[in-house]
Amino acid sequence: MRLFRWIVILVFLILTLVPFLWLIIASFKTSQELFSDPFGLPSNWSLFNYLSAFSIHPMHIYFRNSVVVAISSTLLGLIASTLASYALQHRFRLGRAMFTYLIFGLFLPTSAFMVPIFFIIHALGLYNTWWGLMLVYAGISFPTGFLIIKTYMDTIPRELLEAAQIDGASFHRAFFNVILPISYPGIVTAAIFLLIMAWNELLFATLLTQDESARTVQAGIRFFLTTYAANYPQAFASTVMAIVPTILVYILLSERVIEGMTAGALK
Repeated sequence: MRLFRWIVILVFLILTLVPFLWLIIASFKTSQELFSDPFGLPSNWSLFNYLSAFSIHPMHIYFRNSVVVAISSTLLGLIASTLASYALQHRFRLGRAMFTYLIFGLFLPTSAFMVPIFFIIHALGLYNTWWGLMLVYAGISFPTGFLIIKTYMDTIPRELLEAAQIDGASFHRAFFNVILPISYPGIVTAAIFLLIMAWNELLFATLLTQDESARTVQAGIRFFLTTYAANYPQAFASTVMAIVPTILVYILLSERVIEGMTAGALK
């Protein structure tokens, strides 16, 4: 049984790493080398494709937009998710129905709402702006953040909240002084997932932006491959640069993710 488990892990590791390693190797090749020998090593390990990616397209602007939108939408999503999770810690008649309603977004395909979201953002005058992407990202990532934070808050003993209320703490004071500090691991875990989701999102980044003033790095990569010209090595180089930040974030904060996801079991 243990051998079978390691075989499964090894298979999934190969399926994950091999395409990524091929992408990195291909990003150092020339177009001629890529098509003549797709699986071979480049003759010259040069950073030309990475440097030229910034000179051909405003990648620095795309990265700036991605950073601003990802961080801002994550903060908005965390605030909404944390407040909703805390509200449902209190018992009221429609609490269970409200929980089902808020979590139902996990089962809805976001692509089904492209048209209404586009018209709403356009009507609000937020098309091709950071705010348009922030609000949409915060909305589509809310169910995920809500599920993680609510699951963690459910592990907090209700006696703590009841004791705070008996001591005279108001609804808001109990939240800021009791629940919020204890929920820190769950909030950090949700923040990591929401940040990565916002950084990697492509559909609405393409739909709701028009030029480089608001275009994110994920949407900008597709302009390396056009109808009349396609520089695959430069597109691969920009893809690697877009992937690396999320990998670094997860590596640096993986302990926080594990802590937040296992805290309920430990308690």
